[in-house]
Amino acid sequence: MPPLPTKPAAMHIPHDIWVHIAQFIPALALRNLFSVNRTFFHIAMDYRYRQISFAYLNDHMLRSLVRLKDPVVARRVRVLHVYPGFINEVLDKENTKRELRRSFRHRITELATHILSEQKLFAKGKARVIKSTGQIVQAMLEVLGSLPNVTDYHIMWCGLPAIQKTPAPFLVAAFQSSLRKLSLDISLENIQGLMGPSFAAHNLEELDLMLRVDSPDSRHNRILVDHLAPALNQLRFSLRTLAIQSWEPLDLSPLFDALEYMPYLDRFTVAIPIEYPHLGSTSGLTNLLNRHGNTLSYLQLRGTQFSGSGLSPDETSIESWVTNALADVHIAALRSLEVSSHLLPIESYATCLSHFAHSITSLTLTGRYHTFDDVALLIGAFDARVPCDRLESLRLGPVTLTPELVDLLAFQLPWLDRLELIIKDVVPHEGDVPSFPRARGSASLMQDEYQIDEFFSIMEQRIYPDWHLRRLNIAITSSPCRMQYEAPLEQLFARCIPSIRGFYT
Repeated sequence: MPPLPTKPAAMHIPHDIWVHIAQFIPALALRNLFSVNRTFFHIAMDYRYRQISFAYLNDHMLRSLVRLKDPVVARRVRVLHVYPGFINEVLDKENTKRELRRSFRHRITELATHILSEQKLFAKGKARVIKSTGQIVQAMLEVLGSLPNVTDYHIMWCGLPAIQKTPAPFLVAAFQSSLRKLSLDISLENIQGLMGPSFAAHNLEELDLMLRVDSPDSRHNRILVDHLAPALNQLRFSLRTLAIQSWEPLDLSPLFDALEYMPYLDRFTVAIPIEYPHLGSTSGLTNLLNRHGNTLSYLQLRGTQFSGSGLSPDETSIESWVTNALADVHIAALRSLEVSSHLLPIESYATCLSHFAHSITSLTLTGRYHTFDDVALLIGAFDARVPCDRLESLRLGPVTLTPELVDLLAFQLPWLDRLELIIKDVVPHEGDVPSFPRARGSASLMQDEYQIDEFFSIMEQRIYPDWHLRRLNIAITSSPCRMQYEAPLEQLFARCIPSIRGFYT
């Protein structure tokens, strides 16, 4: 009898090869491949616990609290989201009468107790029963304070009890030395509780601040000056990126005036409510920008309308505010400008460019639809620049793509290196109205193929030998047209522009 075949020895594949293989596996599948081998176990664990969110008091949250008490799991967390609405949930349930039937919270408490009893991760001996706000806060404090590698922290605290009125020290427990980015969506009433003396994020490099007002209060200016500004000034030697926006029109000039010089601040974003009084006195923003005129290389201006009395605000008011705010601004280091909002009038775009066109090498103009005349007005700001001070990168849209638009860009910006066009529709002649007949049996609208085909016919006769464009991205906003025409447009421009070296996404 021939010998039975033996089982081949397991193939030894180096760790680096397994890591390379993992790069081609979708994250949702990868996070479940614990049992393949040791390498995949660690990769799967990293994917599973890289980002953690606490928002609702349910079994998932309680299980996460249990798992994160294990240091091997806790050290894998990099991104943390906290919306402590569960504090409200517990407070509401604590106020219910004892004779009512057992609430959902009690059933969750029993589940948590069972898990904690089995895992024995919270404390030696008998596991605690989470029954009150204080116990939940204490559990959160223990867990968040033991996450040593969190780099991105996102907090949303608005429309909830003021921090001073609820024991919430767990929110600051994750402010550790590893933290690099903080996104804070908070009402002014809670600033004092969160960003008080215990606020310490000494290595923070990026701060995204959304301010809200839960109730009218005459103390708002004092909160900005006495609490928020000192907290931000603590970060002045580490902060590189700062974004400030307000949910409603709010006078932030006291805050802007109280902020000290930040020597490493490189990128600044400000969102301007389009309704009066916008961000209050324009001098505050003017002084803040000038204070960092030698450090800021990137500036983004946006118009916002999260709240307000109407959908059609006075464009004259916002245009006047932007003009006054930028009139005396001088930012010598500025190289990149982004203006992005469908709410800002074209005059505001033009005002920004008139101030900064002399120095910027990268420009983004998005949000609102730009007509051909709009584009001509905006890029006309670069007429006086010499080639050695050329604009190198432009992101523009949405626009209607026409041969005349391409001619304008090629003639006005001959030294442009990178161009991204966000295309709403395509027509063969400037002034033509795009036609969107509904195809029989189809619910979607497709632009008239005759218009697009005629555009291709006209463009095939054009060539731009003096345009130095090397990188191009075509992004069509309409899904049916995008699938059908993006690739042919790339081929068309590759023939029309000899300098093209590639297309990017």
